[in-house]
Amino acid sequence: MPFFKADLNKNSNMKSSFNINNTFLFHYKFVWVILLILIGKIGIAQINTQTLRGTVTDQDNQEALVGVNIQVLKLDNIGTTTDQDGTFRLEDMPVGRYQIQATYVGYKTVLFPEVVLVAGKETILNIEMQESSSDLETVEVRATAQTISTNAVPLGIHTLTIDEVRRFPATFNDPARLAVSVAGVVNDNDQANGISVRGNSPANMVWRLEGLDIVNPNHLSNAGTFSDRPTASGGGVNILSAQLLGTSNFLKGAFPVGYGNALSGIMDMNFRTGNNQQREYTMEFGLLGVDLSTEGPFSTSSDASYLVNYRYSFVGILDLLGVSFGGEAISFQDLSFNIHIPTKKGTLGFFGIGGISKNEFTAERDTSLWEFQKDNQDILYQNKMGAVGVTYDMTINSQWSLESAVALSTLEVSRTSNLLMDDLTIESLYEQDQLDEQKIAFQTFFNYKLDTQNRFKIGVNATQYSFSQSRIFNFLETIPQNANSGLLLQPFANWQYKKANWVINTGLQYSYFSLNESSVLEPRASIRYNLDARKYLAASYGLHSQLQRPQVYSSGFENDQLDFTKAHHVSLGYHQYLNNTTKFSAEAYYQSLFDVPIINDSIRTFSTINLIDQNINATLTNAGTGTNYGLELSLQRYIQNGFYYLVNTSLYRSLYVAGDGVERSTRFDGNYILNITSGKEWTKTKKGKNKTWGVNARLTYLGGYRDSPIDVAASRENRTTTYVEKEAFSIQQDPYFKLDVRLYYKKSKGNRSSMIALDLQNATSQENVAFSYYDTQQERVVIQNQLGLIPNLSYRIQF
Repeated sequence: MPFFKADLNKNSNMKSSFNINNTFLFHYKFVWVILLILIGKIGIAQINTQTLRGTVTDQDNQEALVGVNIQVLKLDNIGTTTDQDGTFRLEDMPVGRYQIQATYVGYKTVLFPEVVLVAGKETILNIEMQESSSDLETVEVRATAQTISTNAVPLGIHTLTIDEVRRFPATFNDPARLAVSVAGVVNDNDQANGISVRGNSPANMVWRLEGLDIVNPNHLSNAGTFSDRPTASGGGVNILSAQLLGTSNFLKGAFPVGYGNALSGIMDMNFRTGNNQQREYTMEFGLLGVDLSTEGPFSTSSDASYLVNYRYSFVGILDLLGVSFGGEAISFQDLSFNIHIPTKKGTLGFFGIGGISKNEFTAERDTSLWEFQKDNQDILYQNKMGAVGVTYDMTINSQWSLESAVALSTLEVSRTSNLLMDDLTIESLYEQDQLDEQKIAFQTFFNYKLDTQNRFKIGVNATQYSFSQSRIFNFLETIPQNANSGLLLQPFANWQYKKANWVINTGLQYSYFSLNESSVLEPRASIRYNLDARKYLAASYGLHSQLQRPQVYSSGFENDQLDFTKAHHVSLGYHQYLNNTTKFSAEAYYQSLFDVPIINDSIRTFSTINLIDQNINATLTNAGTGTNYGLELSLQRYIQNGFYYLVNTSLYRSLYVAGDGVERSTRFDGNYILNITSGKEWTKTKKGKNKTWGVNARLTYLGGYRDSPIDVAASRENRTTTYVEKEAFSIQQDPYFKLDVRLYYKKSKGNRSSMIALDLQNATSQENVAFSYYDTQQERVVIQNQLGLIPNLSYRIQF
């Protein structure tokens, strides 16, 4: 469930866990009755067709390609060619799934194995093709029409598609929850979308929107945290609904130049372009709320288009289904838009996202019901985030192109707690946290194609950071209002060389932060060798750096003078396409982190390498190290004949060294990960009726995270959880097992399509450990479990 909060009042499950013992049978009957009623109300389908159209351009300079052959595979005599503007159009195609292939002399053939046509919404493919420099008749298999233009060595680069978001179980229209299906990636907590990549902290990941670094773009950034305080990169659910998601990529490992300020992963989100020829609408209603979007042209005489989405949550229905919030009222709403305006030489875009969310816990006004330490507090958590920006892409000539973007993003987070006395009077403010963050980001770069073998990219990323933090804790511990600001400047350059079966990238990036004048030069390199048309070997290397979290810089103790944390990252890979729809991948990696902030004391084990939501109350120095290494194997079959699967496994270690000089496991050293995602669709077309049933499941089995033993006597004396520091992360939690299921039924009628779906997160209601803490009311250690069974019934219609 995407925005549920950790409950320190239940020792067996989170607040949002499903009450299986009392309500399981009734709720299942209730859900299925609603399901059958809605299915019965979907109209009888007629002959259902749709239009597939789009444009084809050169990947390097965005010039239109004339005469590209567009072919629908396995369907005779269905195809077309692009016109003088590089556009193509296939009308009256029966709705369903297709494989679309684009071929052009002198360019790599491109195959799209998962193109979906539905009634009520045109399918638009804006295809970018790359000039070939090899004699091999290679076929580039892509999930989406566009790629990362300057890196042809796709180690650690994974494309996220809206079709997968809607097909894979328990994604809740959130791209980060889809990313946990990627090898080496695990969810930090069931309640949130924070992810650990290759043994790194979720705080080491960065979110980008339209190529620009932005503040944490998630509702309720405290979801699933031990301290109930904000994280750097996670939250209950992403503010950008998947309804607007375009070509987006998740990167891990040795990033290419142009990507910086991250050590583990980058979620690189992009808007899709609205339909510029006809107006379309999408509405989705579910137990989580309502999601509405509209798109279309501004006028019949213009190619400019708009795309707008609004989402509002209501969780009262979940209360009826037995999901207990333990007194918490949770809500969120968001608005997103994208405006696309073609110009004579390129395109101009305006985009924005904004969201507000809150979580309110009200203590019972009966002291006999106060069982756990949080029961005598009134707590209000509020989260406000917004971002607006402008993009401009321009084709200068056949060799040069320019891409630029600028955005402002802001984040305001507050948490207040008032303590109730035994006579139910409020003594005073017990705890208060305030975090404000702002980024003004700018990016511009030139692409230059010298010839078919040599390409260059040169540009700069510049981000102005402003952040402040204040805190009152337990009446005593106070962090005054600390404000800091600085400019992160990152110029970069890349050269790509292609010859025969070789593709080589070499690049250089420089990072400078004006707050403390720290700097680092970051070389990047990658190489790919095509063994034949379907197999290749690849290697990549990068030196990467990342700023410290705002909570670290604003903590005082002169921590605003800390240098970047840095890491060398090496990856080796073997990839093979077994056929046009199935690929096998194997990647080995080694990451060496250094200049990690620690408490430089011979008995201390603290390191920011384990940091999620913890506040800092000590002087830190860049003297720590860390090591992550592992092997990832993946086998993926794109959906064909209604069947698909994605199976991957990862064996890894995640270690660190702090002030005591001992190498030990990090919090995220789970050792192994197994993900199996699979599904089957059955489509029936008879007498003009088109119906599709789908069953999808995802099984996750992984080694438990690490935890530290709790010193009960010290915790009792300090009235807060106190760990045995010399035994930090010496306990490994039990293995984690979760089965998610998604069932759906789709139907088309005339110019509209509809789908009803039932998601079951943790379908077996497996009790997985989240964390342990010392409860001052119970005066004992309490074990908190992850979420139990969470159902989500939804209905979506497009027209």
